[in-house]
Amino acid sequence: MKKSYAVLGLGSFGMSVARTFSELGMEVLAVDRKKELVAAIAPEVTYAVTADVTKEEAIRSLGMENMDGVVVAIGENLEASIMATILVKGMGVPYVVAKAETEMQVKILEKIGADKVILPEKEMGIRLARNMVGNYMDIFNLTFNASLVEVEARESWIGKSIRELNFRNRYHLNIVAIRRNGMLDGFPSPDDVMQKGDAIIAMGKNEDLEKL
Repeated sequence: MKKSYAVLGLGSFGMSVARTFSELGMEVLAVDRKKELVAAIAPEVTYAVTADVTKEEAIRSLGMENMDGVVVAIGENLEASIMATILVKGMGVPYVVAKAETEMQVKILEKIGADKVILPEKEMGIRLARNMVGNYMDIFNLTFNASLVEVEARESWIGKSIRELNFRNRYHLNIVAIRRNGMLDGFPSPDDVMQKGDAIIAMGKNEDLEKL
């Protein structure tokens, strides 16, 4: 069953998050008060809605009670970000990520219940350093202890099927997609054979990803 996520606020950060969720095969609700931004993302997500997420009634009308997670990407408006975070947590959303602009905002959003608060520029710096030092091509944090990573196929994997690589038992990870020739193939078959130039999208606990 597909997981569903909502992204509130479609600035460059929110757009990027919504597109990435969609590329990974998730159901995505993208929301912004600017019609042009909603129109731009609409072809790429499951639902795109024009609504003022700074208003309580607008947030409640979106029906996010059954979402697996919500990203509050309106860090430039702290009051709106605080209200949205409180409301979606109150609706029972199990995992809420909020965008902040300053370290002080991080403390405030954590205090009022956000499960994770990010400073995009700081996160990008950490992400870049980790990718350069390690073997990760890309990394996407799902929860405090689980992530999705994109890893270039090793020479020893080429010519072998996903079944033969036995990722689940060997690494305790699941391959959720393969990137081949610039295209993303979600939920590949166990009989798919790795080719030179492929990259895998693997999901699992951070400690297992680090071992990989």
